[in-house]
Amino acid sequence: MKQYIKSILAIGLALSVACACNKQGSDIPAPAQKITVSATLPDALTRVAAADREGAEGLSWAWEEGDAINLIGSTSSVLSINEGFTAKKATFSGKPATGDVFSIVYPGSMNLPDLEALSFAEQAQKSASSKDHLQYFAALQGLKSISSFEFSPAWASSNGATFKQGGVIKISAIMPAGTEKVNRVTIKASAPVFHSGNGDAMTDAISVAIEDGTLPADKALTAWLMTSWHDDAIPAGTTLQLVAAAGDDNWLCDLTLAEAKTIKAGFVNSLSIAADNWYNTGRYSGGAGTEASPWIITKSEQMLYIKEDLVADEIRYFKLGADIDMSGISGWEPLNYASPFNKKIDFNGDGHTISNFKCDWSSYPSFFGVLYGKCYNVSFTDAVIECSNNSSCGILGGYCGTGDLKGEADHVHVHGKVTLTGNKTGVGGMFGQIGNGTLNACSADCDVYSGKNYVGGLIGYAKGGLIQNCWSSGTVRGDQRVGGIAGGLNGDGDSIINCFSTAKLDGSEDFAATRSVGGIVAHANQDKGDQNETRMPGNVVKGCIAWQDVIKTRTYLGPGLDGNDWYSSGAIVAYGATHNTYADCYRKADLDFRDYADLFLLYDQENSSPETPLVVKPIEGNTHNYPYHGKAAAAGATISQVAQSLGWSTEVWDFSGDVPKLK
Repeated sequence: MKQYIKSILAIGLALSVACACNKQGSDIPAPAQKITVSATLPDALTRVAAADREGAEGLSWAWEEGDAINLIGSTSSVLSINEGFTAKKATFSGKPATGDVFSIVYPGSMNLPDLEALSFAEQAQKSASSKDHLQYFAALQGLKSISSFEFSPAWASSNGATFKQGGVIKISAIMPAGTEKVNRVTIKASAPVFHSGNGDAMTDAISVAIEDGTLPADKALTAWLMTSWHDDAIPAGTTLQLVAAAGDDNWLCDLTLAEAKTIKAGFVNSLSIAADNWYNTGRYSGGAGTEASPWIITKSEQMLYIKEDLVADEIRYFKLGADIDMSGISGWEPLNYASPFNKKIDFNGDGHTISNFKCDWSSYPSFFGVLYGKCYNVSFTDAVIECSNNSSCGILGGYCGTGDLKGEADHVHVHGKVTLTGNKTGVGGMFGQIGNGTLNACSADCDVYSGKNYVGGLIGYAKGGLIQNCWSSGTVRGDQRVGGIAGGLNGDGDSIINCFSTAKLDGSEDFAATRSVGGIVAHANQDKGDQNETRMPGNVVKGCIAWQDVIKTRTYLGPGLDGNDWYSSGAIVAYGATHNTYADCYRKADLDFRDYADLFLLYDQENSSPETPLVVKPIEGNTHNYPYHGKAAAAGATISQVAQSLGWSTEVWDFSGDVPKLK
């Protein structure tokens, strides 16, 4: 039943089948009897699903030579079409099936499990208007009598049976001038709203490839997509996107439904697109750079277009559609490194990975330079950042936000190596500095090195930042102020909450700092030096876990205090303000700790706040001894156990292993 005839009045797709047979004491026909089948069109029109159009041309299926139906009971029988059929009426004959309850299936080559297993993920039509690929399928189930029947929902309902039949989406489009050929048409939704087959599986996109999509002079394109025997309900607010792949171009049309629609099984569901409703994705694999339709990146060379398409004082949206290997890209120029840093971006990794990213740019060497906007759901692996100039650096950015321009990183993981040989403070695995930003559910597994100051596993330092639900590992090395998460918190209100670090902070000659090594943060005193050093509240470190084996400074002066290494180190915070808010932080029970003199020892400390200052054991002759060591975890405890005791969220963290994982 691949052939069809046009109907001017009916857009609905349906069949009715009537059976008349001579009874001989049973509804089961004898082998010599024939089952007469009649097909007609319904009278009622049907409102289409994706557009408010009525009276559009539909399809009416016609019987053809070779058709058959499958009669299924306790046994089954394929009934073949007889000569003398017309488009709407035919007779079929074959051996009778036995049983008390029957199903009738079209096409006759299939049974019910075959129909249920059908998938419409990969469809193909021959030309820009061909319907030859369309195939009708239907099942009438629960028949107790086969003396007469119809393939229609109304008849099935009135006779205690059920009826299922496939549907069609018809996309009628006029393509923009200059488009010569269309290779594929896809309809995508912002959520999985389409049945991918007759089973229960859902998908957010269905498409049809066009073997010869050469367009006529009027640029008319008609794409036909078969749909399942389920109705697909599309909620109000859903964005539907039509994508027409035309050689190197991708034409798109976006439609956000103001009210709920239904793709109805058994009907032609029509959608019309005018030429001026299409827009070109240009060099990307899709999208228009908008919130509703971000530019889609699937190839490494498309990464080079991002910078060209950013616009000052506006926001552009990008989304990865595949993992990206950047090993073939050299000389990366950060996306937003030049003052006034006002090129805003929304970068959605969509769970993908960027591998082998490298940057040694002279200013803020990193991916973004200064992140103004948001980066989320992406991993960087085997990244290499090298800075020989006087510039902050990290794999994502030299800065996360600055001034009034805010940056956000959410569910971002970075892995690689960051090396500063220039003369600049602020180096981290993810960012050199946070100027005005938030890191949430982020992580860094990096080898970070700086010959200078403020060096951290995740960030160099913050002056306007919040870090929460993050972790770091790898190695962190610097001359001074070296922290597992951050080298410093230097702004009022800067906070690190519910984070852990296993980053290696060793004490060998060529590895660790001369002063101020902290398991979570090194310096937390708003960078006030020795002015009111114990009374500058505003930094917050809460619910954090330092899980290093060793925290040691490089230079060891023995029991005396001679020399200039007079800033303390700490299991949680190396040097901070006694009036900071420190709460519920833990260190590894067997931490090997060594500051620059034997007089500096580990000890447990209670929580502190501006109203209840931190109690520090004084060291005679030392004026910069303000560590926060938290409390020792129970011997043998795991990080996951400690985190759960602190009430870390199970919606954010997976505690199934010894080390928590971000979900």
